[in-house]
Amino acid sequence: MILPRLRDDVQLSAHAEGEEQYLVLHDPFGIADGPIMLHADMFEVLAACDGQTTLADLAIAAGVDSQGPEIRRVELFLRQIQQLGYLEGADADQRRRQVEQAWLSLPTRPMACADATYPSDPEEFARFCRDQLGILQQKGPAPSWSDDGTRPPAVALIPHIDFRVAPKVYGEAFNAIASSPASLVVMVGTSHYWSDHPVVVAHRPFDTPLGPLPVIDHALGMPEADIAHKPEHSLELHAVALRYLWPDRDLAILPVLVTSAIFEQGALETWSSRIRSAVEASGREAIWLISGDLAHIGPKFGDALNAGELLPEVRNADERLISALIQADVERYHQEIHALDNTYRICGHAPTVLALSCSKPGRGLLLQYDVWDDAETESAVTFASIVWQ
Repeated sequence: MILPRLRDDVQLSAHAEGEEQYLVLHDPFGIADGPIMLHADMFEVLAACDGQTTLADLAIAAGVDSQGPEIRRVELFLRQIQQLGYLEGADADQRRRQVEQAWLSLPTRPMACADATYPSDPEEFARFCRDQLGILQQKGPAPSWSDDGTRPPAVALIPHIDFRVAPKVYGEAFNAIASSPASLVVMVGTSHYWSDHPVVVAHRPFDTPLGPLPVIDHALGMPEADIAHKPEHSLELHAVALRYLWPDRDLAILPVLVTSAIFEQGALETWSSRIRSAVEASGREAIWLISGDLAHIGPKFGDALNAGELLPEVRNADERLISALIQADVERYHQEIHALDNTYRICGHAPTVLALSCSKPGRGLLLQYDVWDDAETESAVTFASIVWQ
């Protein structure tokens, strides 16, 4: 028997209870039941679920009889998690079709982070934006470009790390774009869970605690891939903040998720042209909003060293990236990451390159740079907010 493949989009995380170590399997798309928790001694079995290894191979590696009780228990375990939808095959395919059909039948894209990262109650959410994030709400119609004699930002990079660990960074960034007269926000963000396409553009309004944000009509991509947006936080956090920032504005969004496949031959030029054309066809004044963090370091992200040991060199690398971004030098930014083989896992790499290639802004301004130091896991995330005119 060849072991079926563990689905690529299933997430594995570690969990400890006392001295016992466990694996948690979680499906961000809700295709499989769960999450489920397994003892850590099943890790080698899951690692062997590659579509090539057989039960006999597993028995030889473990030094047990291929017809013995140990292998029979492994076979039963695999059958169970396959029925739950975690392994590739007919069970997962049927579950996926049902989930996709249910998703496409929804009139709007539901909130995935409500009551975890921000409140879902409208009044509580408004207080959260005002008091915790410090966003200054802009009521009334959009200003014109010349109202105060200055030109507001046309492009902004804002992190998508949890609101609660970076409130000042979010507040300053959204306040910096508040004077924009834009009626279209082109939201370009990291795709954390989906890698089948270079770009996936949402087709339905985004729900927020203060009402939905409509999406402009466009012909970008296939609606079936819209499910990539289901668990994604990188655009949702910006969408809910925008709805609070401009409550009275005739506002629409173009929500674009980007994967590393954008760097495959011809993809960047093709999608830059398509997205610019969609923006121009909308007839709306646009602002480009990039959703991306910087480095992800420490054991939580696969490093042998803890974040404290890595941070000095990471800060230096971040400084070089920020310098390139401030000068709107997309090629240098890309090459800095490529030269290090993306060792520090720059989460905003793909969306930043695509958005700046589309928008072609002038010189930028660094608003904030900060680090979330997760002491419990000895890991860290760095992030920055930058605006360009």
